Amino acid sequence: MNKYIYRNYRQEGISRIGLILILSLLIFLTAFFAYQLFFIPEPVLNGTEEFKLLPVNKTVTLKAENIKTIRISIVQGGRETDLLKDEPSGKRMVYTLQIKPKALSMIDGPASVAVRAEAGMLKKMKQDINVIIDTVPPSLEVVKIPEIVNQGGAGFVLLRASKAASVFLKLEDRIFPAFRTLPGTKESSGSFQEGDTSDYSVFFPVPYNVKESAVFYAVAKDTAGNQNVQGLHIPIKTASYRWSSINIDDAFINTVASSLLNETGLSDHEAAFKKVNEDLRTKALEKLADIAKETDTRILWKGAFLQLKNSKVMALYGDKRTYIYKGKTISHSVHLGYDLASNAHSPVEAANSGIVKFAGDLDIYGNTVVIDHGMGLMSLYGHLSVISVSVGQKVNTGEIIGKTGSTGLAGGDHLHFGILIHGYEVSPLFWWDPHWIKVNVLDYLAG
Repeated sequence: MNKYIYRNYRQEGISRIGLILILSLLIFLTAFFAYQLFFIPEPVLNGTEEFKLLPVNKTVTLKAENIKTIRISIVQGGRETDLLKDEPSGKRMVYTLQIKPKALSMIDGPASVAVRAEAGMLKKMKQDINVIIDTVPPSLEVVKIPEIVNQGGAGFVLLRASKAASVFLKLEDRIFPAFRTLPGTKESSGSFQEGDTSDYSVFFPVPYNVKESAVFYAVAKDTAGNQNVQGLHIPIKTASYRWSSINIDDAFINTVASSLLNETGLSDHEAAFKKVNEDLRTKALEKLADIAKETDTRILWKGAFLQLKNSKVMALYGDKRTYIYKGKTISHSVHLGYDLASNAHSPVEAANSGIVKFAGDLDIYGNTVVIDHGMGLMSLYGHLSVISVSVGQKVNTGEIIGKTGSTGLAGGDHLHFGILIHGYEVSPLFWWDPHWIKVNVLDYLAG
């Protein structure tokens, strides 16, 4: 009897231990899966959309978070090649992949990219991305270029390209977009479609400070990112600019700087003038660059541009100015237009036909009108006392758009007249010259 009771107690003890072990295991597994499910964040991988089109050389930047293991491979024709394998252990990582399909023995056509990433047992990422490999760049032909260009001047280039999504000229870090010429016309379109061969026209500026050794490049790009680059032999003729010293006093600074800074009782006159002449000048040029981003794809103007009637030239394009305050040099600037003076509050005419892109205050330029003449060519009218047009309004050559004044950074009543190409001011002198326009623009358009 005692043995029987002992045996039962022992079996019950073993059963309790087994039950406890099972419960402990269940609790552990429940806690483990709860932790995996609720406390481990989902794996994050941004940038995989860049795999969809692979040109001859593609840089793909991926930003990863909460990832413990990651593998990315490219698959084509049943052959799989790894692009990335790593175990970052959940750290935030940035991966830069340089993909060259030809070096990976891939051919042009469809492929796929397999993305596999894990943050934990229950948190996984799986992506299979359809890919097009395209390593053939668009064709590009240089049809016509200027024989020479001038610092502060401009040029016009004709190009021919096929299978291009964008065509442009590049000078150092500046890009000047080309416009596709519609078949059978001299009109242009800004909408690029890859396909048949098309002609492209581009106006380009030659900034006043561009180096004589600078090189222009014609570039055609396709959707995948392949590009065809042609260096252009366009000699640059340097220009000489005038230097002048301008004495300024407290009265001038109080009058002009206070208005532009919207402050009264300036305590530091030197700092106030520097802020106006340097910071607000930079701000105005940045605004002009933004205005230039949207231009009509057609040529809206015709013939030579008008100069303000009965006006006297007071300052030239490229004039370099040094400002003297109390016998001390405090600031510098380069004048990027022509200052034209006539009678006070003289009517200002549109120099050529176009569409008003801007009408309002433009920092150092004061009350300003900018007219778009198409394909990146614009004219600027600064320091106006009155603006008589509004944004979006079509204007004809000679139509009154305002009156001269002294708003902005101006010492007296006059018109600051500027010509801009893709946001860069160039000398108006060329655009007042009908012979220059005929030789450098119209003859090109005539083919």
